[in-house]
Amino acid sequence: MEPVVNIKILIGAIPLVFLASCRLPEQRQASYPNGFLKERYWVYRDNGREVMNGLYTSWFPNGEREVEILYQDGSEVTKTYYTDRGHFLGSSDLASLREP
Repeated sequence: MEPVVNIKILIGAIPLVFLASCRLPEQRQASYPNGFLKERYWVYRDNGREVMNGLYTSWFPNGEREVEILYQDGSEVTKTYYTDRGHFLGSSDLASLREP
């Protein structure tokens, strides 16, 4: 019976070790004094520094989106801009500008 208990503990510990080695994203956000969101983004820790990963969104003080930036491991992939009235201004694919 004793070996079965040890195997169950080992099987339960494997996912914990795997999760500890992964870069778990953490959401951050800031707001304007009027309560509207100012920015929201995702980061993970890598050797003590925060690395942007995922969608970064910022808003104008009136609550309309200002810019959306998609990050992949700290590098900007795409940027999309909006007017203070919420209209789409343009988008750029920054990943295609990098040298291979």
